[in-house]
Amino acid sequence: MCAHSSGSGGFTRFRHRWEMPMIWFSAIITFLALGGAMSIWWFDWNGLLESSFGTEGATDLRDMAETAYLILLAPLAIYIYRFYMAAQARSNAILVGPAQFPELYALYQDLAQRLDMPNPPKLYVTNGDGVVNAYALECNRRYRYIVMHSEITLMLAKSPDVVEFVLAHEMAHHKLRHVSLWRIIIGMVPNMLVLPGQTTTRAQEYSADRVAMAVCPNHASAIRILAVGPWIADGVNPDAWLEQCDAEHREWMVRAANAVSSHAVGVKRFKALRDIERKGFSAHGEMF
Repeated sequence: MCAHSSGSGGFTRFRHRWEMPMIWFSAIITFLALGGAMSIWWFDWNGLLESSFGTEGATDLRDMAETAYLILLAPLAIYIYRFYMAAQARSNAILVGPAQFPELYALYQDLAQRLDMPNPPKLYVTNGDGVVNAYALECNRRYRYIVMHSEITLMLAKSPDVVEFVLAHEMAHHKLRHVSLWRIIIGMVPNMLVLPGQTTTRAQEYSADRVAMAVCPNHASAIRILAVGPWIADGVNPDAWLEQCDAEHREWMVRAANAVSSHAVGVKRFKALRDIERKGFSAHGEMF
C-alpha cells in the first residue's frame, strides 16, 4: 500500500519547477493576445488599419482579433460544455462505491485520506476498448470526477501498485487544480501556438506524477502499463527499462518527440520517477 505523506497538506511543494512559470507565461500570452486584439480594434475604429497594413493585411488582422476575442466568450461556453462532457462520460460508466467494486473503492478512499481530500471526486470505471487511460474532469468545485478505463482496473488483483499510482496521479490533478476553468482559459492561446501549450501540460503531468510519488513511494514502475498495456505489464523488467531510458532519453529525436507531447515520453517519464526514488524530490523530470 501507499505510504502516508509527510504532512496533511502542502502538496503544492511537489509541483514540477516548470509548472508555475509556464502558467504565468500562459497568462501573459493570453493578455497580450487580448491587448493585441484591442489595438487592432482601435486602429480599425479610427480607419488606420488598411492604411497601415493594406487591405489583405487588415483582413488577416481582423480575423486574428476575432479569434482573440473568443477568449472573452470562452468561459461560459466551456463551463457549460464541461457539464455535457462529464454527463456523457458518467452515463456510459459505472460509479465506484461500497457496493460497486468495493476493493477499488477502499483503495480510493485510502488515497483520499493520504492526499487530504475529505470529499474526493466521484470515481467511475468505463470500457476503454483496449485503450489504457484515466482522466480527471471538473465542472466546478462541487462536481468533480475521475474516469478510469477498465483496462487499468484489471491490474488491481495482481499489481495493485499500478492502480494506486494511476489513481493518485489523477487525484493529484484535482488537488493541484489542473482542471480548473481558469487554467483552461489561459491555455487556449498557448495551445494554438502548440509548444507553449504542450510544455505547460507536460509540466502539470510531471507535477501530478510527483504528488503521486509522494503518497505512493517506490511506485515508479507502475507506469509500465502505459508502455505495454495490462496484458504483459508484469513481465516488464524495471532495471532493463531504466537502462533503455539512460541510453535513449538524450537523443535529439526523442527530445523533439517530447517537446510536442502533452505527456513526457516514456523514457523520460520513467527516468524522472526513478530519479525521485533514488535522489528525492530535488530531481525534476526533463522538459526537453
